[in-house]
Amino acid sequence: MSSEDHPDRPVEGSLGPIARLRVDLGVMHLDRDFDYLVPDEWRETAVPGARVRVRFSGRLRDAYVIDRLHEADVDSPKPIERVIDQVPPLSPETLALIQDVADRYVGTFWDVARAAVPTRHARAESSVLRKVADSAAAPAPSPAHHPTAGPAADPTWRHYRWPETASPARVVWSSAPASDVVAEIGYLARWKRSEGRGVIIVVPDAADVARARSELTRFIPESDIAELSADIGPERRYREFLRVRTGQATVVIGTRTAVFAPVEDLGAIIMWDDGNDVYRELHAPYWDAREVAAMRSHQTSCDVFVGAPARSVATQWWCRSGWATSVDPKRPSWWNVRCIDEHERARDPAAESARIPSAAWTTARNGLRHGPVLFLVARRGYVPTLACQDCRAPARCHDDSCQGALEMSSGHATARCGRCGALNGAWTCKECGGSRLRAVHVGAGRTADELGRAFPGMQIVWSEADRIVRSVPDTPSLIVATPGAEPIAEKGYRAVIILDARSVYPSLAGAEQQVRRWFEATRLVAEGGEVCLVASASSLEAQALIRWDSRWFAERQLDQRASAELPPVTRVAEVTGPKAAVQAIGDRIRSDHRILGPVPVPDSHHVRSYLVVPRTQAAAFTRELGSLMRTESTKDSTTRDIRVRMDPRDM
Repeated sequence: MSSEDHPDRPVEGSLGPIARLRVDLGVMHLDRDFDYLVPDEWRETAVPGARVRVRFSGRLRDAYVIDRLHEADVDSPKPIERVIDQVPPLSPETLALIQDVADRYVGTFWDVARAAVPTRHARAESSVLRKVADSAAAPAPSPAHHPTAGPAADPTWRHYRWPETASPARVVWSSAPASDVVAEIGYLARWKRSEGRGVIIVVPDAADVARARSELTRFIPESDIAELSADIGPERRYREFLRVRTGQATVVIGTRTAVFAPVEDLGAIIMWDDGNDVYRELHAPYWDAREVAAMRSHQTSCDVFVGAPARSVATQWWCRSGWATSVDPKRPSWWNVRCIDEHERARDPAAESARIPSAAWTTARNGLRHGPVLFLVARRGYVPTLACQDCRAPARCHDDSCQGALEMSSGHATARCGRCGALNGAWTCKECGGSRLRAVHVGAGRTADELGRAFPGMQIVWSEADRIVRSVPDTPSLIVATPGAEPIAEKGYRAVIILDARSVYPSLAGAEQQVRRWFEATRLVAEGGEVCLVASASSLEAQALIRWDSRWFAERQLDQRASAELPPVTRVAEVTGPKAAVQAIGDRIRSDHRILGPVPVPDSHHVRSYLVVPRTQAAAFTRELGSLMRTESTKDSTTRDIRVRMDPRDM
C-alpha cells in the first residue's frame, strides 16, 4: 500500500512543517527546544543543522534547527523569519556532540555552538559555494587509497613499543628523547588518510599548526587540508570551516576548537600535548578538548591518538581503566641526566651564593663546542618578585588600594608595581622601614644577563611568553626560555640545563605540570646531548626524568589521587559565586557527593566550593546540577553570578 492511499500520513524521511529549534537567548533556564512553523519558501533549506532567524519575545534571534517534525508541541507556532546560511553549519553528528558537551559541562547548547562554529562570513561562503559548483560541473577523479602500514611497522615509530590495539584504536603515547613529533603526527594522519578516512589534528598553538601543516603537505594534497585557528582571521577561518563542511577538505589541523570540525567519515582525532592548559576553553561551559575528543570517539567510533612530552594523569587513567592503550618510548642508551643536588652544591664553593652551579656552567661550555644550549627558567621577566633586604617581607606597592607585588624590568630599572604599573622609586618597607630591595625570584631576562657576562661574545637568545622565538639555527648560542617558549633547534640542543627546579606550583596538577615542562624541554636535546637538572635526584619528578618514564610518574600521581578521591578517579564541580548561593547548591545536591570548602576567592567577594562525586554518579550529578543552575538562572542577578567549572585543571 502506497502513501497515496493515506494522504495524511507523513512520507517516511520527509521534512515536516515544524522546526524544533534551539534559540540563542543567553540564559540557562531557556536553554530548551522551541517549535516554529517553516514557511514554504524555507521548506527545503531549514534542515537540521541550519541556522535561522526567529522572533522571540518580539526580538529577532539566531537559532539552530535541531529537528523537523510533523506536529508541534504548541498551538499556532510562530513562523521562521529566514534561513541565514546557504550551507547548514552543523552536521547531525556535530549537533549531537554539542548537546553532549553542554550536558557534561553543565552549560548551554549555544555556549558550545559558538565555539564549534566560526563567525559567519558571507564572502567566504560565496567563494566556497562557487568551488562546490565548479567541482560538481567537472568532478575530479576520486583519489586511489593505498593503505599505509601501521606504526608498529614504520621507521618513524622505531623509538616506541607499539602493542596490538583494538578497534577503534584509542592510543596514548609519550614522546621519546630527540624524537620528531611532527613526523610522528604526520605519519598517523597519513596512515588514516590512506584508508580513505577523515582526520582531525589538534595542537596547542598557531606555530604548531604551521609545523604540522608543513609536514602533511609532503604526503597529502594541499587542497585536502584545512586549517582552523583564530590566528588566520575570520574570513579565512569560515572559508576553511565550510571547505570541511562541504567535503572539500578531509584533513583538519587546528587549535582547541578544531576538535568540533565537521569532518566527513572521521577516522581519527590526533592530539598533541594534552596536558597543556590551552586546551581548556576560557568561556562557559569551560569544556576540555581532550575530553571532547574522547566523547567524539564514543559517538562515532573514530580512533583517538593522544601524545605528549610527558604522560598526563588523565590519559594514564584512560589506560588504567582499559579505555586506551599505552604506547611507551624506548629509553636510548645515550640518555643521561646529571642532577645537581644539595650535596653536590655543598662541595661547590661558588654554589652557596650562585644561582647557576659550576657543574651547570661546565655542561654549557661542553655543549657550546657543538651547537646551541638551552637554559630553562621558571619565570619570565627580569626580577618578577622583590622583598625587603632587611626583614625579607614581600615588597608591595605603596598605594594601599593596590598592594600589588613589585618587580623590576631590567638591572637599571626602578621597581614598579606588577598590578597597577606605578613606579616605586622611593619605596620603604611597611614592616621594618627598610628601603633596600632584594630579588626573591630571578626571571629569564636576568638569567640572560648573567650568561652574557659569563660568555662574552656569545649570542644570547631570550624567549618567553610575550617575545617567543620559534626556532634557532644549529650554531653555538645560549638560549634562555621559559616553559612553553622553547625555540626549536634546527638539529637539537647539545645541552639542556633546567634551573629553578624547586619551584612549587600550588595546584592539584602542580607536580604533573612540572614534569611536563621538564620533558618538553629535554625532548628537544640532540642525540648524545647532555641534560643537567639543578635538583635532588631523589624526588619522584627527577626520577621520572632520569628514567625517561613519565608513565611511571603518572601512575604514582594517579595512586595518590585515588586514595584522596580526587580527579580523574572522581569528577569535580567547582562552584564559585555568592556564599549563600554556593552553599545552597551544595546542600541541595542529592547525588552521593562530598564538599570541599567553601573558601574565599582572592580579590573578590565570592567563595569557591568543590563538589566531588564518584564517576558512577557523574551522569546523574551533572543532570542534577544542570537542573539547579537552570533554577538559579530564573532568579535575580546576584544568584546568576554563580559559575560552574567541571573537572578544573587548576584545582
